[in-house]
Formats: sequence, structure tokens, C-alpha cells
Amino acid sequence: MLKRPLDAVVREYIFEPEPYAFRDWPRGCEILRAHLCRSLRLSEQNVIVIGSAKVGFSLSPDNFGRRFSDDSDIDVLVVDDALFDTVWKTLLQWNYPRRYHLSGADWKWARSRMGDLYWGWFTPDKIRYDGLSFPDVLKPLRDISVRWFNAFRSLSRYPQFAGREFSGRLYRTWDHALLYHIDGLRQISDAIRARREG
Repeated sequence: MLKRPLDAVVREYIFEPEPYAFRDWPRGCEILRAHLCRSLRLSEQNVIVIGSAKVGFSLSPDNFGRRFSDDSDIDVLVVDDALFDTVWKTLLQWNYPRRYHLSGADWKWARSRMGDLYWGWFTPDKIRYDGLSFPDVLKPLRDISVRWFNAFRSLSRYPQFAGREFSGRLYRTWDHALLYHIDGLRQISDAIRARREG
């Protein structure tokens, strides 16, 4: 499989098929998607399950091969340019007036958000605001963070999802998500090749 172009592997095995986690209960994936789309006002074709819940084992370079189990969380990939751009624009509105004067908690926070943006995704519910200057400017981002947190946590109201952890990453486009996942497969492929040659 890893001798094929990595973008084709990602599209065929990570973005396309029905998730391994729902192989015995396809309706579960529909419920998950419908719930998140309703809560976050998303389009259903832009929400997919990824990670070990998708293929049955971890594709993280750090945990490659670890099997999906009853204790595994379910990772969700969300693509929405408008939501992503709202996050990005809010960050710019907070940053631009003070970009040359950032220090302490403000600088650390800005650097973290720059890293998120550079790698092409945000995890809205993981963004914290403790100790920041001018927090009122960040209200649109905080609203998204709260909505995101509530959408994913409220999945536990469904008895079939109780006890399961869910998390989601927000990408601007499918191309951004594709690049991230291609790089993960490249790292795995390089590690496998190094082991064989070593």
C-alpha cells in the first residue's frame, strides 16, 4: 500500500470508506455526523471520522499500529472554510494592533496559534484564554470554542456513545487536511523503511 502515491492512499483509505468503529453499526456514523452538523452548522460531506476509528489502528507516527479498542477515542476531521476563517480573522484582529508589543502569556498564546495555523488546523475546544490581554476581542473565537466543546461532549447523551471520548480538528480545506495526513503516512513509511534497512 505504501508504494502507491501517498495522496491516493489518504483519499482511498482515510477519507473515503466507512469507519471501522461503525462497521457493525453504520447508523452510528450517521448519528455522529448529523449531531455535529446540526450543532456546528456544518455540511455533512465535510465531517468524517479519522484515525484508528477509521481504519482500525492508529496512523499517528508516534502510535502507529495500535489497534482501535473500546477505550479508544474517536477523532473527527471537519472541513469548513467559513468557520476556519472566522477563527483566523479573530486571531488577526487580536494580534495586529499589538503584534510588536506581545510578551509573556500573550506572546506564548500567539505563538501557539501561529503553530496551529502553520500546520493547517485548529482544535477550537483546546484553545485556552487564561491571562490574555484584551480578551473581549477574542469573543467570536471563544464562542466557537464553546460551541465546539458542547457539540463533541454532548455526543455522550446518546447511549451508544456514552463513555467514549470524541475530539475534532478544524481544517480550512480538504487540501489542508490531505497535506497533514500525507505527511503522517510519509513519516510512518520512512520509519518502516529505516527498520527494514537497520
